Amino acid sequence: MSSERKTSFKRLSNAIAARPKTLVMILVLAIVFGPYFYSRIFAPINRIRMSENEATKVAAPKGSFSICCFNIAHGRGATDDNWEQPGSQKPDRILEIASFLKDLNADVVVLNEVDFRSTWSGNQNQAVAIAEAAGYRFCVQQRNLDFKIAHLNWSFGNAILSKFPITSSQSINYPPTKTWEDWLVGCKRGLACEIRLSNDESIRVAGVHLEHRSESTRLASAKMIYELADSGGPPLFAAGDFNSTPTGFPNSQQTKLGENALDWLIATGSFQHRPNANPNDEELTFSTYSPESVIDWILIPTGIVGQRKFTFTEYHAIATDLSDHRAVLAKITFDSASSR
Repeated sequence: MSSERKTSFKRLSNAIAARPKTLVMILVLAIVFGPYFYSRIFAPINRIRMSENEATKVAAPKGSFSICCFNIAHGRGATDDNWEQPGSQKPDRILEIASFLKDLNADVVVLNEVDFRSTWSGNQNQAVAIAEAAGYRFCVQQRNLDFKIAHLNWSFGNAILSKFPITSSQSINYPPTKTWEDWLVGCKRGLACEIRLSNDESIRVAGVHLEHRSESTRLASAKMIYELADSGGPPLFAAGDFNSTPTGFPNSQQTKLGENALDWLIATGSFQHRPNANPNDEELTFSTYSPESVIDWILIPTGIVGQRKFTFTEYHAIATDLSDHRAVLAKITFDSASSR
């Protein structure tokens, strides 16, 4: 070692020895916030992931298929506190949710508030666990919030499970309510997947979870869903927790200008929806024990799209104590425009 390097090293050693508290503070900050900055830098790269398991292949549907949407509330059950139960207990509920979905037997499932690696749920990838236990071969995960502080993780968002091949996926970058929140931890986004039902039949499914605090943000996000539907390509089905309900429905909210996200989407004429008006108690979706609103929806294309016409044949809100939301199941038929 040269004399200059020895001198520099000695000066550094002396500086550290003279300020041990400073060194400790630097180390603590590195341990606590180093993982945070690393997680936020790589969050865009990790935003969408797809996995495939060895579930049994499913035959192509003959004129009908089914979609389910379910906000699983991070596996916490019907409570509103993610820390109420230890994370070690939630994997058991995730298996119950998987069993519930397996019994419903929908072809495609949209999940909201699903954890991919969060401390409060035992760092379990809930989407993969549900897909494997419920028999879904394809699983796409899309992260809304994704960050880490010290040894604590928060990574959760939406997922789409499918018995049929998912051939492509993309994030729908809804506008954040506050830009600094998106930079700091992330914000609600959407997920759109193209699903091949057969060699000559594909659809797109948008997994929707809109901002709960602002109807204005929900309206701007709804406009992006419409733009996606209107952009060409396979017909778009939008499903999930919209956190919005039309004017005239219980607990409907409006912007300062009197606008509403579901009103706007319905007014485009691009989507069919159920219920149409005056929902009864069995049609309400939130919350589980005291249902008071319809905020979970499955919207399907209206008119003739891609030479097909789609029709609801069944539509149910299904009560369960596995979440504070009810699951929604829709069965849909499709036929060729030329056959009508």
